[in-house]
Amino acid sequence: MKLQHQIKATIGWCISLGVKFVRVVPIITFLVQVSTLASQIFLLLAFFLPLKVIILLGSEKTPAYFPSILHTLKKDHLIYALTAAAALCYIAYLLSELATALLCRKGTRTLLARTSKLNLFENQDKIATNAYTRFNRAMAGAAFFGLSALALLYVYPSLLLAILAYLVIAGTVCVLAYNHVKKIRESFDHHYGPILNALAATGFLLSFFYLVTDFLYYQQSKIFNAVIAVLIMRQGLQRLSGMILDLIGLRIQHRQVNALFYQSQPLIELRPQSNGLEYILDAENREKWVKTLLEKINLKAVDGYLMQWHQVGFADIYAFTLHLDQQDDSGALLVKVFGNNISSSALQERTLLTTQSGLPGLPFVGHHRVNDIDCHLYKFEGSEKLSGGKRIGEGILAIAQKMMLLEPSAELIAQFTRTRLYLEQRLDVTTINSLRLACINDDDTGNVERIIANLPAITGYLAALPRQIVPLDITNNTILASPASGFVLSHWSNWRIEAIGCSWPVAQKDALFETLRSADQRQALTSADPQKVWLAALMYMLERHIVRKDYSAALALTPDVVNCIEILKRPVAAEGATQ
Repeated sequence: MKLQHQIKATIGWCISLGVKFVRVVPIITFLVQVSTLASQIFLLLAFFLPLKVIILLGSEKTPAYFPSILHTLKKDHLIYALTAAAALCYIAYLLSELATALLCRKGTRTLLARTSKLNLFENQDKIATNAYTRFNRAMAGAAFFGLSALALLYVYPSLLLAILAYLVIAGTVCVLAYNHVKKIRESFDHHYGPILNALAATGFLLSFFYLVTDFLYYQQSKIFNAVIAVLIMRQGLQRLSGMILDLIGLRIQHRQVNALFYQSQPLIELRPQSNGLEYILDAENREKWVKTLLEKINLKAVDGYLMQWHQVGFADIYAFTLHLDQQDDSGALLVKVFGNNISSSALQERTLLTTQSGLPGLPFVGHHRVNDIDCHLYKFEGSEKLSGGKRIGEGILAIAQKMMLLEPSAELIAQFTRTRLYLEQRLDVTTINSLRLACINDDDTGNVERIIANLPAITGYLAALPRQIVPLDITNNTILASPASGFVLSHWSNWRIEAIGCSWPVAQKDALFETLRSADQRQALTSADPQKVWLAALMYMLERHIVRKDYSAALALTPDVVNCIEILKRPVAAEGATQ
């Protein structure tokens, strides 16, 4: 849509919205306009009067270009009077802003009550108040610019003509550039705020150069008029820029604003943001896309392929298998594509796969970009998804064992440490204290209090444990059985590094201790206290339950946590005697 058409549509919509406000809350809207305009004028005076005081302080007597009425006062008395006036103007500005806020709140309530609608979305009152305030501020800005133009017409008419000429030229250039240059159009769409502020500043500088030139070479105006013109010009252009920014902000929210203030208009939901994957949804485009992908991995000679959907179960991530005609099933590829709105997930997965070796996953072939789409390729190895709860449980346990026995690379640990917090850094009294809401007996309350009392010791235990990689996207769709590698994961976009034991299935305590006893292949685990590792597993699951607000499940873990803490606090000698 061309810029002039957007401007025309925005002006028409603003007029309709203004008519609506005036018809429903005429007195409040008028008072808001008056108070907003008054606050802008008082703010201008609050900045203008101190300048005069500084000029007086630097001169021996009242300058000749001051108005004649001021010459009747002594210099000291004039300084005191202007200083007091500046302070009063600033106080008046603050009072006007307060009055504007109160009136806008009252006007918004009246407007919302008139529509008689159900609640549309969260923070509805706040959004409506901001919209009503922004509209009135924009209209007051337009009025201020109009008054500024009239003042300039009186004190410096040629400067007003120069400013208007600049606005016409700048507006024309912006419309033409927006309509015909794609990069400029994208810049306007994403960075309109800095651009408008820059245009206002440029207009002020050019007008100031005109004023200086006119004063030096023609001297057709008084210096006092020039000072007033500079202040008016600066404030007027700022208000004009602010008015346009407010209107753009309102227009961006026009669906919500219409639903809030117009009784006959329901809320029109925005379509989900495009993920950039529409290109490969079409069958013809998909064939071209796959052909280009195969060329990138040097498989140009492939005559044909069988493409099958592979469910991953995450938003804006598509996956499919490619069974190539010239290869057996073990040579099939898993292709996973990421929407351009979640490119960070692709980068997160790619970072792990390229930095860490030995992961229990499908062999990573590489990363390619086709039509601006991130694509990850893996050797599928004839893998299949698991069926049955018992089989899935075995797979989850096997993955947990492999992750515990895998030593994270030093580079990966360093990157994670600079990016996120570990479990022991996230645990605090506030987190655990939220469990008190669900305590129904003294035992629950006592367990929560003991955990809080021992929280420094718990975090100390966790911090001293070796680290492991924790995958967070283990689901029925992402865990596979591979003939070559056993149980593997097909998705690694969401992972953390935590103390060993974190993410271990808490129902498999005996399997945890057995894994630690047979952990000869990882040297760091030989000296790890099994009880501390078990405590890490419990605290990790406790935190997950609390974050999900599943307080019943969290409370069910507290007896095990307390028991583990008590075991760890026993003296070594007593523990040995017990054994």
